Amino acid sequence: MSEQRTRRAVLGGIVGAGVLGAYVSPIGDVLEQFAPFSGGVWGAANPDRPERVESPYGEATVRYDDDGVPHIEADDEQALYYAAGHVQAIDRGFQMDLQRRLYSGRLAEVVGEAAVESDRFYRTLRFREAAEATADHLEDSVVGPILEAFSEGVTDGYDDARLSIGFQLLDYEPEPWRPADSMLVEKIIAWQLTGSFRTLRRQLLREEFDAELADQLYRPRMDHDSPIIRQRYRDEQYRLDEADRLYSDDTSDSGGTDTAATGGTVDAETVSYLTRFEPQETLGSNSWVVSSDLAGGNAPILCNDPHLSLQAPPVWYEMHLDGPDHRVRGVAFPGVPEVVIGETEFAAWGFTNAGTDVIDFYSYETDGESYRYGDERREFDEREETIEVADGEDVEITVRRTVHGPVVEEAEQEVAVAWTGHAATETTIALYELTRSRSFEETLSAIRKFDVPSQNFLYADRDDNTLYYTVGRHPIRQPSGETVNWDDPAALDGDGVFDGSAREGEWEGFEPFEHPSWDGFVPFAEKPHVVDPEYLATANQQIIPDDELPYYFAESYSAPYRGERIYSLLDERVESGEPLDLTFLQTVGRDVRDGRAAAIVDALTAAVRDEDEALQEAAETLSGWDYRMEPDSEAALLFQQFANAYREELLGDAFEEAGLGEEYYPGDPRLLELPSDSGWFGPGGRAPVLRRALRTAVETIDRRGYETYGDIAHTGLIDHLTELDFLGYESLPRGGSGWTVRNFGTRGPWGGSWEMQVDLDGAYLAVLPGGNSGRYFSEHYDSQLRQWANGEYRRLSREIEGEVTTEYLGGER
Repeated sequence: MSEQRTRRAVLGGIVGAGVLGAYVSPIGDVLEQFAPFSGGVWGAANPDRPERVESPYGEATVRYDDDGVPHIEADDEQALYYAAGHVQAIDRGFQMDLQRRLYSGRLAEVVGEAAVESDRFYRTLRFREAAEATADHLEDSVVGPILEAFSEGVTDGYDDARLSIGFQLLDYEPEPWRPADSMLVEKIIAWQLTGSFRTLRRQLLREEFDAELADQLYRPRMDHDSPIIRQRYRDEQYRLDEADRLYSDDTSDSGGTDTAATGGTVDAETVSYLTRFEPQETLGSNSWVVSSDLAGGNAPILCNDPHLSLQAPPVWYEMHLDGPDHRVRGVAFPGVPEVVIGETEFAAWGFTNAGTDVIDFYSYETDGESYRYGDERREFDEREETIEVADGEDVEITVRRTVHGPVVEEAEQEVAVAWTGHAATETTIALYELTRSRSFEETLSAIRKFDVPSQNFLYADRDDNTLYYTVGRHPIRQPSGETVNWDDPAALDGDGVFDGSAREGEWEGFEPFEHPSWDGFVPFAEKPHVVDPEYLATANQQIIPDDELPYYFAESYSAPYRGERIYSLLDERVESGEPLDLTFLQTVGRDVRDGRAAAIVDALTAAVRDEDEALQEAAETLSGWDYRMEPDSEAALLFQQFANAYREELLGDAFEEAGLGEEYYPGDPRLLELPSDSGWFGPGGRAPVLRRALRTAVETIDRRGYETYGDIAHTGLIDHLTELDFLGYESLPRGGSGWTVRNFGTRGPWGGSWEMQVDLDGAYLAVLPGGNSGRYFSEHYDSQLRQWANGEYRRLSREIEGEVTTEYLGGER
């Protein structure tokens, strides 16, 4: 086998295994050719950035500051975004192309057989088709010229600089970038935040186990849920104006779903297949806003800490754009022209995941070639596709869709998926207008157009306005005009599989891969929002108490620990009379108290009070603990190992007997807060399960030689996109867990992907988990890693900084 083919086979297998969630460690002498500083591919580590580029759109300049952030200036918008695309391609080109291939179902073309199943899934879900529909819809809009210029910049960036290591190792060159590729990134992010098969898992568990026991694991609400909007929502102060009614007196004629799901479920094989490609449910985010009065200044403060997958290079790309009519600094997703989170000369804003249910499933009466739809039969919209496989045989597949959406076929079952992202959407227009907004009213106009994903939008401006708004399209579901019955989890609308043949559960005005009217969706004025809150915090928790809304918004939200903790810290500060200034808010952002521990440690120590010396010592370690997940803490290490063992002790045998894997386990909060008399504990009750789990934790720590939490929570867990160990980051201890404000989930890993605090009357602080460059030997590949690990922030300039790196000259390519 040639060296080139060997290299592709090894690296391709690693990349392919990574995207399928089966991480492997490279072994064998063959990897010697990948060792740093050896072989010809390492010349691609640095970009060889051109000093001058002929731009078809006119002049622009790029300056890189000391943190590797490009500051781009131009007097023409297309010239500005051409340059933005050009620098993104040079700094993050392989990352952009890899994600484009993954979600287009074309990864096997470059990595081989390991990615065939991944390609089949993403082609089946038709993300590429949704991106094409969105790009076509936007072509004649205000963002059409920007998308075109940005795409040309990316394509020329690939040509004008040495291709990065990933291209060299896999031995291929990227294709030209197109506007639909940028829209595909939008679909990627939307799916990562809203694409969930939790509904199917929960319904399957209700059939495999006693329904009451299953509902204990997948409880839609926790007893101590702490909503984002704590005041009574019907108070007049929380209305936009009198014309925007927050409630309708008659909700029965809403145009949305008016029947509970009755179509049945899918079997374990199908659900397990889908779950392999599901985003992590543990992903989350924090944000909070403080009015100028409480901040002690002349303008509000806004903080945002989105928790996404951690990788090298990071999921965000930082840039500073100064165009003819706007200036904006913040972060974009690589492959996207507009800043998504950041600050302009007028305002700052951020997003956290709202967790609302924007996906439904449908089954049909079918004869294989057609399906019943009401009183008629319809043929499946069907086409044949070929998955090209590098160094292997191509694979032919058939992809189908119905009136509701793409059809997943597995285990001789057909289930259609309706998802709001399967439409021509206008989120890019919303971001374009948001970055150019000069007033509160213009901001409201912009976020009306924000279709996907569903988000908590938080905003502050220099005119002293603050705003919280739930944005994104939310299908109306309610049972025959009645208030949703949250006491009966089985009756939740959207929670199950609808009978598509009976036209059950349809979304009025929604047509996949078209530009919908969205008639059957919650009107903008009726979405939860608060105008000018003195302070407000979001952490993916329940948006509003269920009895305050007639709509079904979500089956379940994130555990309330982070939201409770943020509000507790803010409330205490307000009561003290001290300002909620940037110095104080940095301590909030660094807080690592874990609500999981507070919920279970007392019961755990009581359960082992009369046990042997090893458990007594463990109980003593935990009994004096302040529940903080600090990297130098022995108690934090012991608790996290206990939590890991507890999941298996509680569920392992029962789930194995049912043929269900760990992917069906609910999150820690639901397990740790099970009622002490729950049937899941068996005849002996909770105490024996706690003792066994703690003993396993102690034995694991002793066997592996761990000493403190930093031994299992560190930056070395963050892998490079290709999963090659030496391309990852060094191991630096990092505090926090998946349930603390300062977030770091070690099993992903995931956590603070862009930690930002903006005082609109003071400093702009932020940090990335790594560096802004995707080039392995760049000084900015990991230049922010230590600051991020230590809980430090960079101070960002609002001025254009740095020496001119690249000049873009007007002319034809």
